[in-house]
Amino acid sequence: KGNIQIVKDCKIIMKLKKADKISFLGAGAIMLAALLWSLDGVFIRPQFYVLPAALIVFLEHFLGFIILSPFIILNWHKIKQLRKKDWGAALWVSVFGGLIGTLLITKAFFAAVHGDVTFATVIILQKLQPIFALIMARIILKERLHKKFYYWAGLAIVAAYFLAFGKAGFSLPKIDISHYAAFFAIIAAFAFGSSTVFGKRLVNHLDFKISTALRFGITSILALGLILVNKDIFAINELSVLHWKLLLLIVATSGAGAMFIYYFGLKKISASTTTICELFWPLSAIILDYFINKNVLNTIEIIASITLLFAFYKIIKTGKAKKASFSAKAVKGQGRGERLGFPTINLNNVDLDIDYGVYLVTVACGEKNYKGLLHFGSKNTFAEAVSQELYLNEAIANVKDLNYNIRIIKKIRDIKKFANKEYLIQQIEKDLVELK
Repeated sequence: KGNIQIVKDCKIIMKLKKADKISFLGAGAIMLAALLWSLDGVFIRPQFYVLPAALIVFLEHFLGFIILSPFIILNWHKIKQLRKKDWGAALWVSVFGGLIGTLLITKAFFAAVHGDVTFATVIILQKLQPIFALIMARIILKERLHKKFYYWAGLAIVAAYFLAFGKAGFSLPKIDISHYAAFFAIIAAFAFGSSTVFGKRLVNHLDFKISTALRFGITSILALGLILVNKDIFAINELSVLHWKLLLLIVATSGAGAMFIYYFGLKKISASTTTICELFWPLSAIILDYFINKNVLNTIEIIASITLLFAFYKIIKTGKAKKASFSAKAVKGQGRGERLGFPTINLNNVDLDIDYGVYLVTVACGEKNYKGLLHFGSKNTFAEAVSQELYLNEAIANVKDLNYNIRIIKKIRDIKKFANKEYLIQQIEKDLVELK
């Protein structure tokens, strides 16, 4: 018995280490995307200040979509599986993250470049983004994180502010809250923060590559309509050869490239952890400033950098969302599971914001507790509709009369499409090993 327990403990430790590796990989991807965005803001996008912002938004998204479009074409059957709430998430990230946020933050920085408002006004208010994201992740995605996560998140936000103003100093009188640029910065912060949350919902139910392509496609259509209405499209004649080269560079780095990496990371970590990891942007900006402009960090920047990195480490360790739980009722199904030899309970359509996949669960119904497997996602053989099917380790009576309180333990695998029922049966038999 002692040896068996040691083996079980070792398996648990290995699973925890694997989970940590996935979390750090996801967080690293978000930070890499932030690095690319800082490269854009410091060195590339200022070259476009003489052109209409809407035109630049359209071109960078349209060119990015051309590169990403094969993911849409080859996976259209998966896109058709999306529910209304998933299409709503795709539209939200395209409208707010792709269009409104980019337009308004660009216009706000235009005002700062022209001297109409201070850069401090724009930067400080735009950095409200993680606040919006944390609140919306709690409300919309029901993310429940450890209290320590929020302590470290607060420290990271403070450290990011000190990094942003390490050399110039933090001065409240420099903030002009009444200027239109301040309003633009706040709306941009909300747009980007909320897009993190709805982006998480989207990648929960769709591959990150397809999600990126879908966002760029929808944003391209919206931006095209905007520049046609505003007649900004005629300014395309003002683009020089350098502008076209820079646009291609944006597509490869801070545009489609960064979002591709970003959604890869978002798939692996919570929305709350993601929005804090995005604060790598001020740190990456001063790193680039050091290597390119040879500007040495002062004491405040060094302390803030160390603090931010340590906060990142603690946030990634504590930023795993608590296991989801929900209640459901049985509904009439098509009897597919019973015909395959594995009778399942079809559940009513509960609104879950988790990855599509097969999960190990515990189920409380009646006066007993059971172990089971939950299939959440598209039916993997003959139908494309989203289903929620429950298999229990014991047969129970009066299936339709019970209320099922389900707690998710872990994800076993992704949804697969099988060529025939024999392959499906083989996979189910492998899945059932988890119940032993």
